[in-house]
Amino acid sequence: MRAADEPGFTEFEAKVKSYSDMVDRMDRKVGRLPDRADAERVHAHKRALAEEIAKERAGAHAGDIFTPAERPRFVQIVRGAMGGPAGAPARKAVAEDNPTTAKNTPRVTVAPNAEYPEGAPLSTVPPTLLLRLPALPKTLDYRFVGKTLVLRDTRANLIVDYIPDALP
Repeated sequence: MRAADEPGFTEFEAKVKSYSDMVDRMDRKVGRLPDRADAERVHAHKRALAEEIAKERAGAHAGDIFTPAERPRFVQIVRGAMGGPAGAPARKAVAEDNPTTAKNTPRVTVAPNAEYPEGAPLSTVPPTLLLRLPALPKTLDYRFVGKTLVLRDTRANLIVDYIPDALP
């Protein structure tokens, strides 16, 4: 059974939807990118969107999306999929692209509304784990920074929320 079908993620899913709706509004405010925008325009749009999101979420803190009530279930799922001998290949895949283990990469500050630095690697999240976590809209993804599970906004390249010490 998928984790999203299990009890306990209703609040997370509602908060993800609310966040996504807010970013859609901010995206319209900033002005949508044309389909064939150059790299400079894409970068400027991302920065403007990130600024609008940060203003809207000025009081954001850890636990706004990954609520305290649901965090233990996320940790249980991550550790269940990544722990023990069976999880070794998944842990290895995460470590290879983890920004805390990669050399010569920008430091990633894990905080709500913090920019995920350009040039910092994006950790792999193994498919076996993704199948157990609640599904996300295409504008958000799960990543790892060290042992921390991060929810990242792909449009604005911002950290939305996080769970420290999620990995075994």
